[in-house]
Amino acid sequence: MVVEDDPTVARVLELALRRAGHEVALARDFLGGFEALGQDWDAIVLDLNLPGGFGLDLLRHLRQELKRTTPVLVLSGLKQERTVVEALQLGAQDYLTKPFSPQELVLRLERYVAAR
Repeated sequence: MVVEDDPTVARVLELALRRAGHEVALARDFLGGFEALGQDWDAIVLDLNLPGGFGLDLLRHLRQELKRTTPVLVLSGLKQERTVVEALQLGAQDYLTKPFSPQELVLRLERYVAAR
C-alpha cells in the first residue's frame, strides 16, 4: 500500500514496486489511507504531509488501535530529527527523505517484507 498525495512521486513508487514484482494499491489522502488501514497489507509506504491529515496519525492508528505490525516505511520531505524519531518510536521500520532513490526504497521495503 502506498499513501502518497503527490501524483509524480506516487507514479515513481508504483512503477518501481511493480518492476520489482509487487502489487501496488494507492491512497492519495489521509482519509483514503485511513480506510486502507482496515485491510491487510504486506507493507505500507507512508507520506506524512497528506491532504486531510498527518501521516504519523495513520501510523499511530495502525499500531495503537488496530494493533497491526505491518511494516511501514515513511517517505517524507520532512527531515527534522524530532519527526524522524517520532515515526520510529511509533513503530515505523524505516524513514527515507525526499528526494529518494526508488531502487533503494524497494530494497529497504523488501527487507522488511521478507522478515515477516
